[in-house]
Amino acid sequence: MSEPDSPVLRLIPYLAAISAAIFAGLAMAGTGESNLLVTLVAAGAGYFGAHYLVKLIIHVIVTRFDTGDHDDQS
Repeated sequence: MSEPDSPVLRLIPYLAAISAAIFAGLAMAGTGESNLLVTLVAAGAGYFGAHYLVKLIIHVIVTRFDTGDHDDQS
């Protein structure tokens, strides 16, 4: 996937991933039954899952709007 041109669109996946990692880590640590390794694995999975999912969604939206803006002159 190519990166979008806008710096804001490049920043959004990282912000979403950090938020997901924090919420996943807090959810696992708040139960009191999990250990540190399980909490870190859940936070890491949340980080990478959210990062790539948001990156894919932005890529689909950007390519859909890029292809829709061109008029065919045939």
